[in-house]
Order: sequence, then C-alpha cells, then structure tokens
Amino acid sequence: MFKPGVGFHYNISNLELTLSFYTEKLGFKELYCDANNGQSIVTTNTEDCFIGFAEAQPISPSSTCITFEVENIEQAVQNLQQKGIEFKGGIIVVPGVVKLAKFFDPDGYKLMLSERIIQHF
Repeated sequence: MFKPGVGFHYNISNLELTLSFYTEKLGFKELYCDANNGQSIVTTNTEDCFIGFAEAQPISPSSTCITFEVENIEQAVQNLQQKGIEFKGGIIVVPGVVKLAKFFDPDGYKLMLSERIIQHF
C-alpha cells in the first residue's frame, strides 16, 4: 500500500528567506520552485524525503518537528552555527539512546538534529 518516502509540508511567510535557509544553511537541494505562487519543494539527503513550502498568512508553527539524523552531532552543530543557525538549549543526551539538538527555521518551525547512540531503534 505505501511506498518508501516521506514528505512534509509547511506554510511559510517568505519563500526566498525559507529557500535560503534550507538550501544555503542546511545544504538541501531545490527540487521545484514556483515563485509566482509562493511554492517550492526541497529534497534532503535522505532518499525520497522532501519538504514542501507554500506562502500563507498567518503562520502558526506546530509543536511537531522534523528530525535530521547526523553521524556526529557536535560537528553538525558547529558547522550550522558557523552558518548563523542558533541552537536552543545545547545538546540534550538521552543516556544510551540518542543525542538531540534543537533549532528553528525562519518561521519558527522546530527542527532537530539527532545522533543515535543505541544501535537499533
């Protein structure tokens, strides 16, 4: 019934600012952009995973978040901080399970980096 892949869609306030954040700071690739209608899609480095955006008002960021798996969270945090991304609360460690670091996109959507400590989820 389902095929591999997952997509997320967010309403945003400024397409140009959002695309800059996700492509230049996070390093994702722009797959589609319709600037006239304020819509775009970026792909992550995870196969068949994408994030779609549409300009809308007002913006109400949800309490859910997208979490991106990284190999070395300390290095990833440092690299993103050098690009101007601010992290909230430092790296959180769930002993024996995972390390997490929280940050926000330009519209206030919560994003997280995750480094698994446990071998199998």
